[in-house]
Amino acid sequence: MKKTFTLLLTILFLQSCALGGDGEQIVSVEDRYTLAVPSFLSKANDLNNDASLQYMNGIREFYVVVIDEPKDGLQQLLDENDLSSIYNNDIDSYADISLNILSNSINSPVQGEVMDTLINSMPARLTTLKGEIDGIDVFYYIGAYEGIKNYYQVLSWTLASRESTHKQRMNKVLCSLKETHPRKKY
Repeated sequence: MKKTFTLLLTILFLQSCALGGDGEQIVSVEDRYTLAVPSFLSKANDLNNDASLQYMNGIREFYVVVIDEPKDGLQQLLDENDLSSIYNNDIDSYADISLNILSNSINSPVQGEVMDTLINSMPARLTTLKGEIDGIDVFYYIGAYEGIKNYYQVLSWTLASRESTHKQRMNKVLCSLKETHPRKKY
């Protein structure tokens, strides 16, 4: 019994040390883009069906997904839904449409200030969103980016109660997106 307790205590200690790591890992997606995510995140596959990258840590309640879409796909969406008179095929419209879709899935959404910036030579729009999903208060840090041929969304989220714990890391993730072969056709 004493050996079992000691073994269990050792395992818990080693796990807590692994969770405490604040390093990062650079994830490359099909030579299209890279993203730096905290080393305590693990690859996932059930966060978002449209995502080309999904990482999470359920214990820390930290989640990241990237959705990348060809620019001509946005134009097709606008044309098929008679939205070309309302939206343009540009980063502002892409960010607005993406944010509206996310906001509609959240109860009582509260959006933060939108910051227009350049991230790794890509025009980008960053913002935050708070609200409730299934009775749980959540905090999102969201980035929309215009690459050479694609638009990208980076969505990072956590519990609202963990916003102050994770916000800096989330910002670092959003600022790390890089196209790796922007001139390559894919």
